[in-house]
Amino acid sequence: MEKYVPDGFGNAPVKCIAVSAHKDDTEMFALKGIADCYGKGGFVAVVLTDGGGCPRAPQYAGVSDEDMAELRTAEQKRVAAKGGYTALWLLEKSSAEVKECSDSLVGELAEILRQYPSVETLYLHNPFDAHPTHVAACVAAIKAVNLLNEDEKPRKIYGCEVWRGLDWLADRDKVALDVSGYDALAAALMDEFETQNAAKRYDIAAQARRNANATFGHSHENDVSESVIYAVDMTSLAHGETLDDFAERMVADFVSSLCRDIWHK
Repeated sequence: MEKYVPDGFGNAPVKCIAVSAHKDDTEMFALKGIADCYGKGGFVAVVLTDGGGCPRAPQYAGVSDEDMAELRTAEQKRVAAKGGYTALWLLEKSSAEVKECSDSLVGELAEILRQYPSVETLYLHNPFDAHPTHVAACVAAIKAVNLLNEDEKPRKIYGCEVWRGLDWLADRDKVALDVSGYDALAAALMDEFETQNAAKRYDIAAQARRNANATFGHSHENDVSESVIYAVDMTSLAHGETLDDFAERMVADFVSSLCRDIWHK
């Protein structure tokens, strides 16, 4: 585990924390927190995997997993500095280790979170994500939160979209994180992930999704936002609700939101 503190905002009070599976996930799903803290400090990123087993563009085909992990760590540190993060924690686990959701991993996360008690917002992957490592990162973080005392827990916990959109959620469960006006910041951060952009254009796709969310969010109203990330409020998972019950509630709300009265006309 490594704690990296960029120059500038190392002593800023922490308002937002993101726990992500991979180097570059944070910048896609927790842009709202990054933007809210930009220029003032107060944002902390925790990245679980080393990223060495990522897809390779041809120019990186001969790079070992170990060397790729080092390249991606350097990229993430540059992003933390450019984004004005207060701190960046790098756990450097393998994806297999994260997917085990071991007591050791959960304990490490809990120790990090204890250093920032009662933060305003904790941004996580959501449990409906299609990427198993993302789901595991979410589960490990929720377990870590539940090791904290009540007065240490984040005030809000949002599960955000990456490897599956959350536009399917019922409107009452969907949280629209408006990041309009931060396209340039998002692009500047994502540009640093050269090893990933060379193989997968996450930078373009993430921006396109944000733009699409803003337009398709309301069918009978003019656009009021230009860029939106969808999230689901998962705060209840820190106060007794189980993931199974939470998922069943979200799916039931989705089913009840369907226009089934029209199907049978």
